Amino acid sequence: MKVGMREQDQRGALRMQVSCKVKIRPMDLGLPFYGECTDLSVTGMTVKTSYVPRPEEEFDIYVMPAQTHALRSEPFSARVRVKRSHQIESCSLFELGLEIIQVHN
Repeated sequence: MKVGMREQDQRGALRMQVSCKVKIRPMDLGLPFYGECTDLSVTGMTVKTSYVPRPEEEFDIYVMPAQTHALRSEPFSARVRVKRSHQIESCSLFELGLEIIQVHN
């Protein structure tokens, strides 16, 4: 751990800022929830959503590709685990810190 770094900067993997829609499928197979992925790395992602997960909850997530006119691609899908969750002060959304535990083919 490096001295003087803020908590969110202590992650080992470089995160890329993105703005992609996501679909969240809870393990109980209830209704899906939707949100926006705001950053992504090889080990995890940050998502803003109205879904309020349990601590350490696991669920499937589908990150939709950016809109392009020439290419059509499938969403990135993975099983993730909730590492942090807090309500965003200015709205009723929650920001979720998610660890990628399995990538789906």
